[in-house]
Amino acid sequence: MIVSTAIGLLALVVGLVIGWPVLVALSIIFTIVQLVMVVAKTAVQRNDIRIAEQLAAKQRRHRRT
Repeated sequence: MIVSTAIGLLALVVGLVIGWPVLVALSIIFTIVQLVMVVAKTAVQRNDIRIAEQLAAKQRRHRRT
């Protein structure tokens, strides 16, 4: 995902240099979508860790009783 975000930023710079507003607009949209995906992936990973810790705690409590 980081590579595709870098490619989107590169396309943005190229569009600005060449003067193609459509390429610039598409690059901005693409880069924003990629950044949202990276943030969402991080949030899901944090949630998975939290849920795994909660599940492990429940299993430890269940084994004690």
